Amino acid sequence: MNGFSLYSGGLPPSAQDCIAGLVREGIVTPSDRAAAELAVYSASETNLCAAAPAGQIRLLEDSSASSDTEADFLLPAGMPAAFLYHALRQAIRLVQQQRDIRHLQQQLGHQQLQSERLMDIGMALSAEQDHARLLDKILQEARRFASCDAASIFLIDDHADGRELVFKLSQNDSLAIPFEEQRFPLDASSLAGFAAQTGQILNFSDVYHLPADAPYQFNQGFDRQIGYRTRSMLVIPMRTHDGRINGVIQFINRKQHPEQRLSTPELAEQCTLPFDAPLVRLLETLSSQAAVAIENNLLIERINLLFEGFVSASVHAIEQRDPTTSGHSFRVADLTIALAEAAHSQRQGALAAVRFDNTQLRELRYAALLHDFGKVGVREHVLVKARKLTPEAWLRFQYRIALQQERVVNHFLQQRLEAARKQQLSSALEEQLAVAEQQALAKLHDMRQAVELANEPSILDEGTFEHLQYIREQCFQDLDGETKPLLNDTDFLALAVRRGSLTEDERREIESHVTHTIRFLSTLPWTPELAHVPHIAGAHHEKMDGTGYPHRLAGDDIPVGARIMAVCDIFDALTASDRPYKPAMPWQRALDILHAEANNGKIDTPLVQLFSGLPLPQLMPGLKSL
Repeated sequence: MNGFSLYSGGLPPSAQDCIAGLVREGIVTPSDRAAAELAVYSASETNLCAAAPAGQIRLLEDSSASSDTEADFLLPAGMPAAFLYHALRQAIRLVQQQRDIRHLQQQLGHQQLQSERLMDIGMALSAEQDHARLLDKILQEARRFASCDAASIFLIDDHADGRELVFKLSQNDSLAIPFEEQRFPLDASSLAGFAAQTGQILNFSDVYHLPADAPYQFNQGFDRQIGYRTRSMLVIPMRTHDGRINGVIQFINRKQHPEQRLSTPELAEQCTLPFDAPLVRLLETLSSQAAVAIENNLLIERINLLFEGFVSASVHAIEQRDPTTSGHSFRVADLTIALAEAAHSQRQGALAAVRFDNTQLRELRYAALLHDFGKVGVREHVLVKARKLTPEAWLRFQYRIALQQERVVNHFLQQRLEAARKQQLSSALEEQLAVAEQQALAKLHDMRQAVELANEPSILDEGTFEHLQYIREQCFQDLDGETKPLLNDTDFLALAVRRGSLTEDERREIESHVTHTIRFLSTLPWTPELAHVPHIAGAHHEKMDGTGYPHRLAGDDIPVGARIMAVCDIFDALTASDRPYKPAMPWQRALDILHAEANNGKIDTPLVQLFSGLPLPQLMPGLKSL
């Protein structure tokens, strides 16, 4: 039984003798009232309940006084000395047991609270996906848990040239210290390097006094430079679930009072505590939680980078099939995110309810990047068709014209030869034949130019094609002597296309790229936060009035992300400078077309109005201006 510091007051002589015996046995130690852990006093001692700090044993001279007396034990003062001695001794033992129970309850409550805090910290760390915020949260929670003034975190970087220790983050309650990430060779010369390399925990009550034979050192020069005093320090390697070390947490200056600021070296000397063994075990658990959270976070980051690379490679592969639209998907993605962020910032009007969090913006960006992914399912000669006639059809028409031109020349040569043989080739006849020849050749030349002009695609519904009908009616004889039209039906229908360069069949094939996009993207195992990518990407050609494709969605049935993308897709197609079938349109004119489409109920009017207010020349520096 440990000795109590005891205050005894107002005791009768017999009780004083018992207390003296307890003192001689070392069971109690005499003390004044303020410092006593236990008080033994008689009923004549007043106000002792308020004064005595701990256990109380009261001797009653009158048993009737017990009803309104506050004490741990009440003993009759008049019992024989031997009985009183043993009663006092047993009462002291019981007071000690009560004290031990209270202490254990406090420890149990404290441990339960710390365990709950550890679980809460673990859940908070596992929920954080941003790497920089995760490291910041680790240090904040660790310092709060350990009541530390400062802390630092180091990560191990394995690369082809070796292993490095990266000083990633530092926090300090007392001083605002400018931080810059640094890299060091992973060796045992520093405290963090030693812990990372060996896996040992380092614990120092004063880091200025390290063992003389230690392989590591502490740089006091940094403390002197910033006016700080690093005293107690705990360095714990962070171990993942499989025992691998991926970093180190350095706990600095455990404080007596968490809110205290160690603004001077003197305060650090006076107000810091060492890290005791129970706290070290808990911080080791916390460090392990941090290691797992960092490992998971880095794994997610690597997966995201891998997927980002896959998306980028896919877009580049698509654009290799159609080099004329190079950069289109990336430009559309940039414009789409800019317009989505602008819509998100609206607080009134038709777009006030439009909101995008970071995850939704990421989903929208992927959808915009991959909106033309289905072009891999479109035949290449249709995909890259720059003019109304295919290159082969245009060459065939030129051959027919050239053949006819040769026949015209041969025809008039034969007439000259026939006239010369009959000696009838006069200058007047020569001039007549020359004029007729030139007229025939000019007619063929004009027809060739007319077809060449008609072969260029138009942007809007415009132009008439009566001259093509005339050319279609002209016939020629091929080398086999068969009479054929100079312009066949297939070529005539292609040249008669009023908008763009595609026939109806070719346009339907191009439009099928959206169906291919939906089908291809739907085969990918998207995570829940990216699950709508196929639907958004596959709806960018839908129209507000239901005339779009492939599903003829209308109004709010079209995802807002797809409506945003539709505006940006049309704008880039109009202003792009890399399309061989049209010149780049000035961006002001492209906005006029967007507004016309909105007025016709094709695209979202509020989004077009918002898009017009974006700093488009800054977003797309290559835009052509009026």
